[in-house]
This record gives sequence, structure tokens and C-alpha cells, in this order.
Amino acid sequence: MVRSDDRSEQPDGEKIAKYLARCGVASRRKCEEYVKAGWVTVDSEIVLTPQTRIDSQISRVKVRGKFVSPPKILRYIIFNKPAGVLCTCNPGREKGEIILDLVKVPERVFPVGRLDKDTSGLLLLTNDGEFAQKLTHPSYQKEKEYLVETDEAIEEAHLVKLRSGVQLDDGTSKFKEIELRGSNEIKVILTEGKKRQIRRTLQTINLNVSKLHRVSVSGLILKNLKAGEWRDLTDDELKALKEELS
Repeated sequence: MVRSDDRSEQPDGEKIAKYLARCGVASRRKCEEYVKAGWVTVDSEIVLTPQTRIDSQISRVKVRGKFVSPPKILRYIIFNKPAGVLCTCNPGREKGEIILDLVKVPERVFPVGRLDKDTSGLLLLTNDGEFAQKLTHPSYQKEKEYLVETDEAIEEAHLVKLRSGVQLDDGTSKFKEIELRGSNEIKVILTEGKKRQIRRTLQTINLNVSKLHRVSVSGLILKNLKAGEWRDLTDDELKALKEELS
């Protein structure tokens, strides 16, 4: 049975997408997609509208047949993702090793944003959906730093084009900062979040990315974490990050 959308007009209660994010299912934006896909039921009725409001104290909510509820313990994890590991939490959706094969915790955590399969480096995971929503929302313009290696030598003409902005199918790509680190290596700082933005941008100016590694996000760094290792954020790291998002 599908629930009527009439409840979305009621002022009381909590929006279902926000509730799912608070339960640590995913970021609020991703939870909205889950609702529209028909994966969510409230009291055994399918809900298709993310704005539908529920009584979070008594409603029984399921996502793909599994009950969800707000986590008792919030986790904030920094992970050094190796190249070749898939940035998904759904076993079987794609073939290959996934991040939860390496980050094994009792809480249901999910990645904040994405790194493609061939990209390594810093990835945050959490079960705090509201935190993830703020950290990935374009309005906050969080800085992400990458080291990029290319097959070809990087010439001044390439840097000029990158600093001017490169036109992609989904808009102009312009890096906040570019620094030449070697004949075929640059440091890039992004505040945007287009899909595979660095690879597509460099490909457009005839540079093939051979290695891409994320060094930092919003001032957070991996420190001594080796590839495949993770740790919880320190209290000071989490406090500083939340203050930026407030």
C-alpha cells in the first residue's frame, strides 16, 4: 500500500528524509532519493514524498525492509581509501572490494561524499546524516586538496587554461588553487563537487590523470594513516569542523 501525500501538508512531525538522515541511513539528499525510489515504508505503507511528515516517536520506519532508528552512538571516521576500493556500502551492487570491507564498526556508517574507484586518500564516514548533509552541501564550499599526477608533462599553457576555467558538459570547472609540484604533478584545491571533476577537467586539456590522491578535507588530514587504515576524529578535529558548519 502507498501512503497518500496528504501528510506532506501537515505542519506537525518530522520530514521523513530528515528522519532517515538522522537515523544514519545516508545524507538527507540521498535519503530523498531513497524515498522517491519507493524504498521507504512508514507503518507498512510506502512513502514516495520526501516532505512527508511522521511522528518519529511512534512511527515504524523501514528502508528496503529493515527497521531504522536514530543511532545511540554517533561515529565520525577518517579513512585513507586505497585506490581500487569502491566507495559504496552496498555489497553486491558492484563487483570488488568496498569501503566497509576495511572500515568495520558496529554502527551503520556511510561515506560523506565520494571518491571514485581509482582515487585514493581521505574519506570521511559517519552515521550522522545532518552532519554529512552540511559537509557536502555546495553552500558551505568546503576545501578539498588533491595531489594529481599525469602521464604527460604539465606545461604553462595547461596551467593557464586551468586557472581560466575549463568548460565541461555540466558547467565550467575552475579550481580554487593550482600549484605545480613537479614536471607531471600538481596540487589542486576544489570547493566544487562535480562528478570526477579533476579527471574530466584535465582530460579536456589533453592531460591524462595517472594518479589522484585526496590529501585533506576542510583542514582535516590523514596524518600517519596508511592506505586502508582508519581512525575516529579527535574531539578537537570534530569541534573545529562543526564550528565551521554552524
